[in-house]
Amino acid sequence: MFIEQKSLQEWLQQAVNLVNRTFFKVGDFNVSLLAIFHVFFFLALLYFVSSRIRLVLLKRLTHFQHAKVDTVLTLLHYAILTIGSAVILQSAGLDLGALAVLAGAVGIGLGLGLQNITNNFVSGLIILFEQPIKVGDRIEVGDVMGQVIRIGLRSTTILTNDNISIIVPNSEFVSNNVVNWSHTDDIVRLRIPIGVSYNSDPRQVIQSLETVVNELPGVLKDRRSDVILDSFGDSSINFLVRVWTRDFAKRPGAMRHEINLVIWDALKKDQIEIPFPQLDLHIQRSANKKSLS
Repeated sequence: MFIEQKSLQEWLQQAVNLVNRTFFKVGDFNVSLLAIFHVFFFLALLYFVSSRIRLVLLKRLTHFQHAKVDTVLTLLHYAILTIGSAVILQSAGLDLGALAVLAGAVGIGLGLGLQNITNNFVSGLIILFEQPIKVGDRIEVGDVMGQVIRIGLRSTTILTNDNISIIVPNSEFVSNNVVNWSHTDDIVRLRIPIGVSYNSDPRQVIQSLETVVNELPGVLKDRRSDVILDSFGDSSINFLVRVWTRDFAKRPGAMRHEINLVIWDALKKDQIEIPFPQLDLHIQRSANKKSLS
């Protein structure tokens, strides 16, 4: 029994020695398994606590503007991580001054191979401070259209109408054109083209379409929607139905669907024809006879 107990103590002592064994030094800091565990444990705890604080404050500060609160809390989150990480490294015995050489090497790496990450990081700061887009905005960038649900320092999350989250690098919003349907407010004007036959009376078309679109639910009453004669096409008289609405940012496809349906019903009711494209083909007989001879 004494021999077994002694061997167990030796095994524990060997384990302690292994955990405390120094693999290499960074300045006066001894890098060991215990030191690595200490740093990573408290860094993970710091990230968890900071994230929880951000979520709790975001839920409690609902009476403030959501986009501004989210921006401030995001910056606060990263500030806590930066300051907390420095404190944790110092408490572990790592002299941050000894990291000057490592920081220089990282700087060279950023210049050579991490341009995209640096670009997205700087773009994220620009977005958070200038706010060309905000959480809750309805935006369109490239082929992606949806609602902004999160803005980070590296990327922005957009939720489409199909409930698909698309992660877009922040540099896309700084270097490319971005359509923000709700930048100042969520009121937009839709332009829906429609062509009718040349046998139709333009004034009757305008009156018929204006009546039905202004009675449509979702169309604003304080901003009158209208119909204008836009152009004379090859096969039709072309009109533009211009509708003011607040619902487009929330349900763009459904809004266009409803407007197109009432336009179709109004044209059918008043027997206004939507023409097919027409092409006149002229054949010269004399030219055919000459070619045959």
